[in-house]
Order: sequence, then structure tokens, then C-alpha cells
Amino acid sequence: MSETPRQILVDKDLRPACYDDFHCLAENCRYSCCKGWRIAFDKKDYLSLKRQKGSAELDARMENGVRRIRKGPLAESFYGEFHMERGVCPLLREDGLCQLQMEKGHAALPSVCRVYPRTEAHMPSGCLERSLSPSCEAVLALLWDLPEGIEFRLDPLPEKERKNVTITAGSPMPLWFSAVRDWCIDLLQNRKYSLSQRIWLMGLGLKELADGKTDIRRWMERAALLPVSVDPSVLRPAGDSETAMFLSSCVRILLGIQNSDPVLLPVRTQVLDALELKPHEDAGTLTIPLNPYRRASARFSEQFRGREYFMENLMVSVFFHLRMPRMTSVEELWRSYVNFCNLYAFFRFMSVMSCREGASADREELFRLMVFASRTLIHDSQRQSRLRDELFQSGSATLAHMAILLCG
Repeated sequence: MSETPRQILVDKDLRPACYDDFHCLAENCRYSCCKGWRIAFDKKDYLSLKRQKGSAELDARMENGVRRIRKGPLAESFYGEFHMERGVCPLLREDGLCQLQMEKGHAALPSVCRVYPRTEAHMPSGCLERSLSPSCEAVLALLWDLPEGIEFRLDPLPEKERKNVTITAGSPMPLWFSAVRDWCIDLLQNRKYSLSQRIWLMGLGLKELADGKTDIRRWMERAALLPVSVDPSVLRPAGDSETAMFLSSCVRILLGIQNSDPVLLPVRTQVLDALELKPHEDAGTLTIPLNPYRRASARFSEQFRGREYFMENLMVSVFFHLRMPRMTSVEELWRSYVNFCNLYAFFRFMSVMSCREGASADREELFRLMVFASRTLIHDSQRQSRLRDELFQSGSATLAHMAILLCG
């Protein structure tokens, strides 16, 4: 079938209701977005920054702190970056405020700084979809305060913000993105089942599409009945071998993470120490003791009893933020599900490890590890792809293996 371009008018504004409540914590933020990662921008922002003049302090910071990207993986996509000495933006003051913003106002910042942690995209759903990244402490606080779950708001988009997006009609899948995604999010918020059971049921349904079901309308009818027609109790609690496989997968991810944020830098070593492991050990050959993790898991269940909704809110937020499921092809659909399971497993692992022996096991420590996990995975699409592709290459991208990741 030839691929015929099709125009979709984006004329609606879709976002989580908590999006409207977000505000930056500024100097009160413990995990500043001005630390710990690369901050790059386009040519327009680069030139705008180079033209900024202000106090002697600002001029000195700008002179040494803004540079061109001339080589490396970002050189073609990004034009300039802040020189992050010891992992800290050169414009960040000791009081946690930005020197440029203090002198020149919010509009003087590059787009990446003005927008974060917000994102928006014109989607084939006909919506301008706006979301919040859970890599921000203030976003996690919003999710913490939603015991009834995340609600979404749908409003008409102002006419000046409307635009057409082009999709190819050779496959019906992109046209069903909104309906399939709504089904996934409804299932993620179905509290009749545990969160791991909900994600497994979602995979059971998406696998049919990934296996080539072309009548999506019929699939939607069957999918609507899936939560009541399938017993998710077949997703059994993990035994020793499953727990060992789960931990091996998560530790392998952890061993590959480097972070330069002075506040988040110790996380990796602290978690590995709690598991009685060393940062230099090879994840492919190490033996991970199960008891340290199981003790942390028992403590986590006790400490956060009644707060199970937080992980639900987190994963719904991640799912929406990453525009899942990918509906460009049947292959991408399943790849996005495998990626989501990988993300959930690591978030679950890190949340449990917030209750490791010697940790404070409170909301603040949970948030610290969730920020760490988000910044090292949600904002690193290359790492996500590499971890996902490793599962496909090893023959582990099956629903059965996903069940191991989900039950750990």
C-alpha cells in the first residue's frame, strides 16, 4: 500500500491537570536543573547569550561559561552549551539563583532553561500535548499530592497556536494513537490490580497489535474487556531466580550511570554499597545477594504504606511524557512497551533502595533517588534505546521476560 500523506489539525490542548500548578522551587530546590547534566542550545540562543551584557560579574560568567559545540554527538543538533565546571552551570550563584535571570529576566534565558521541566508537542491525536518531566523535585511533589490519581485537561487551543501535522496513511496505526494511548493510561490507573499487573495486562493487549493485528477497531473492542477477561494473578510473585534476574538487570543499568551533580553523585555508590557490591564490578558476572534488597523492599512497603498511588502517578506521567506507546509501526509499538517495562523496573528498584539500610527511608530520600533515575534515563534517549535493544539482541524482549522485570 502506498503511503499517502494526511493532514491532522491540532486544535486542542491536552495536559495533566497538575501541569497548571507547577512552579519552580528556585533557591529552595535541592536538585537544581543547573547541575549534573549537559545544557545545550541552538544557534539563536547561543548568539542571544553572547550578546548579553550586564554587571561585571555577569559578563565574567558569560565570557567563560558559554561555548560552541564543534564536535561530538550533539554537534549537528545543538550549536552551543554552558561550560559545566564540576557539573555546575557557570551562571548559577551560591544562593541557587541564576545570575542571568536575576539581571536580565526570564526571557533572556535559552529555551531549554525557560521550558524545563515542561515539554510540548503537536501530536496526531489532534492535540498540543504538554507534560512535565519527573526529573524535577517540584514535579514529584505534585505527583505525591494526587492520591486520587492524575487527571487530564482538554481545552480548545487558541487559533494562533493551531497547526497541521502530517502523517502517512499507509498504516492505520498513527490514526489510532490517541485511542490506544487512552486505553493504556486507563489501565495504568485501574486500581483493581497492582501496578505490575496493570503493566503486564497492557503488554498482553499491545502484543496483539505488535503481532500484526490490522483491524484496530476490533482490537479496541477486545482490549476494553481484557481487564475483566484475563486473570492477572498468573503474574506470580518473584522467586529467587526471578529476583536475581531483576536485580542483575537493574544493577547493570546502575553500573553504567555517571552523574556529575554534587548532590546526586553519591547515589550510585550508596546503592551499590547497600547491595554489598562495588562500582567496578562486572554486572555480567557478579552475584548479587538477595537479602539486602528484600530487607529494603519490606521496609519500603511499611514506610510508604498507603502511598502506592505515587508510583502509579509517576509511571502515568512517564508514559504520557514520552508520548507512549509509539505507533509509527508494529515494531516501534513493542519496542516502546519493552522500554516502558525497563523504566518501570529501574524506578521500582531505586524506590525500594531509598529504604536501604542506613538510609532515611523518607519522602526526601525517595525523591532524591527518583530524580537520579529520571535524569539518567528519561533524559537520555540513547541510553533508553541501548538498554531496550540489548533485550531484543539477547532474545529477552518477550512478555515472559517483561513479567520478570515487572515482578522484581
